[in-house]
Amino acid sequence: MHKSLAPKTLMVPMTPDRPARLALRVAGQMARELGSRLILAYVSTEPGHMEQVGFKLESIDEIRDRLEGAMGAIIQEELGDQPHEAVASVNERADGIVALARTHGVDLIVLETRPRSLLERVFTPSVSAKVVQHAPCAVLVLPEERPE
Repeated sequence: MHKSLAPKTLMVPMTPDRPARLALRVAGQMARELGSRLILAYVSTEPGHMEQVGFKLESIDEIRDRLEGAMGAIIQEELGDQPHEAVASVNERADGIVALARTHGVDLIVLETRPRSLLERVFTPSVSAKVVQHAPCAVLVLPEERPE
């Protein structure tokens, strides 16, 4: 790829329930080869989490740190020592991803999509489809990796 066409900033949306291993691997390799900045984006629909005593409201930094910690082994396994930044947002997933891409000047969003049943397609909007429609940049959509 011609260097001037290479994305300068890549973003991989992450959630603990869907760790996006393939997207991490692909974005990490692209960032290494192209010298791009790599951002891992955590979008939480909840502003806090339940504790034994009650509900604790978390700051954006606390959410980012908690999710980065929870996914640390996966990140290390897929990225190794690849430098990356972590950002977080409390929002509906697709809207949060798009907003973070705008805020951080992202040139390419790398995300995974999973197979969905007919009922899911009818009643639940696809996060990846919404991101593709509203993103301020290019979006690379990869199929979710299936365990063998």
